[in-house]
Amino acid sequence: MGMCRLVLDLPTACPPRELLDIAATELTERGTRGWTNLELRTTGPTGTALIRHVTFTYWIQSITTVHPQQISYHSLWAHLEDTDRTALLKLTDHGTVSLSVTRLLTHKAGRSFFVRDAAGDHRLPTSFRIFLRTMASVDLVRPNSLCDLSSRLSTLRSRQV
Repeated sequence: MGMCRLVLDLPTACPPRELLDIAATELTERGTRGWTNLELRTTGPTGTALIRHVTFTYWIQSITTVHPQQISYHSLWAHLEDTDRTALLKLTDHGTVSLSVTRLLTHKAGRSFFVRDAAGDHRLPTSFRIFLRTMASVDLVRPNSLCDLSSRLSTLRSRQV
């Protein structure tokens, strides 16, 4: 049994319980099995007031279990051209990605950036979709609603772009 670390760039407005829910979703989407004792450890600045680095720890029994790749969404965002950012902000809310976006993110962050849905298709991790929604809707959404995972996921599924 060993302790593992997960770092995500998430909205500053998220309360701790929502941060833990997002981290649990990330572990599940990435195929990490058998984890226990997920804890929020630290938060740190990213250079924008909207997003913070959030570090979690969890225990895992097997060392052969898949662990999420540590990708800084904020750093990825900072290295994108404006046209690439616009393309990302126009993605479908359920996380389906076009071939051009797949190529862009694979080039910038690597193939393991994506998660697979039940059909085996690539899609964006929930945590990255929350990051994108934060970047896209700063002035349009109440700050406290940015992280309500259940309503965010419902919104992501029902809203059409």
